[in-house]
Amino acid sequence: MGVPLQYLKKKCLVVDDEGSMRKTISNMLSKIGFQSIVTAENGRRALDVIKSSPMDIVVCDVNMPEMTGVELFKTVREDRNFDHIIFIFVTAEATRQTVARAAEDGGEGYIIKPFVMGTLEDKLAKALEKMHKPGSVETLMRDFAAAMAKKDFQRAEESLGKAAALVPDAAKVVHNFGVLYLAKGDVQRAIGFFKESIEKNPMFLKSFNALGEIYENMGDFATAIKYYEMAHEISPANTDRLLALSKLLNKTGETERAETILKDAVSDMRQDIAESAHLMGEMYLAKNEGEKALEMLKKAYQQNPSDTTIMGSLAEAYRKMGQPEQAIELYKSCLKISPDDAQCYYSMGKTYLEKADKKSAIEALKKAWALNPHSKEITSDLKALAEKDRNGL
Repeated sequence: MGVPLQYLKKKCLVVDDEGSMRKTISNMLSKIGFQSIVTAENGRRALDVIKSSPMDIVVCDVNMPEMTGVELFKTVREDRNFDHIIFIFVTAEATRQTVARAAEDGGEGYIIKPFVMGTLEDKLAKALEKMHKPGSVETLMRDFAAAMAKKDFQRAEESLGKAAALVPDAAKVVHNFGVLYLAKGDVQRAIGFFKESIEKNPMFLKSFNALGEIYENMGDFATAIKYYEMAHEISPANTDRLLALSKLLNKTGETERAETILKDAVSDMRQDIAESAHLMGEMYLAKNEGEKALEMLKKAYQQNPSDTTIMGSLAEAYRKMGQPEQAIELYKSCLKISPDDAQCYYSMGKTYLEKADKKSAIEALKKAWALNPHSKEITSDLKALAEKDRNGL
């Protein structure tokens, strides 16, 4: 399948830490017919390129020093200005975990090294056609997303209903029914859809994550841990889930297990400086070793200053070291990248409380609750603070 002529003016970025592979892929893209091709030696440099010059296609190695391909993808996708960019991952691994990770991260696919030009051309052609000439189901899913952004739940449900009629066994469609009913406040029905999605596709990690978050919000930590662990077994390299799982284990008193999970992850990600430093920083935070945590998390932040998860962890370290102003500045920076982050607003509210700024704390907690009204923790803290405010305490 060749790339249609109208797409050959798209700007391409090749990211790989091996110079020979950058040259090989660039030559392939040139022979396919692309006219604008630039390269970067790692994810961090690629991020600079993307921010300074609009890109349409990124062909990216997965395992690289400084910032991996997955970290780059995650950071780029957090910025809505870049959600049009097509990502094709290139990897030397062909394991079940690789497949799961590619599916979870949401890129347009992956290619196993070594590969021929025809494989890359076919992958790009399909991704470009899907983006610019979406099929019926894809069009309906885009309509659903647009309706959800406007909180038009009736239109969203109509779009999903039409998609379900076309592909009744699609886990993605069933999952999005869960997303819809969660937004409408019907948590139990949402749980039912997320569980059904897993039945249809036992590797659909978004539904595992959704169930983990719901049960965590409800205060049912044991069930939340169960779903996070099930997802972790399928795709163990997801840092956000690793941290959520380790924090829950610490909350339930399973500190040794939490530390083991993080140590194993650090060992697996040793090549990735930002991720390994981040995980080590979290280990020190859990043990209340603030200075060591701050040192490691600053290192992670220097390597990847656009990662909101790292920013949140570093802010927590500043709080533990009695430096709330630095924490608040980080939370504000985080919200510029991810304005709908309820946890960030919640943590910022708690930090304002530590500064005895009750007005700002209530404002931040209200925003957190508006974004996540299902959180038992946020609801409880907001009620307690509002009660104190009414009583003049």
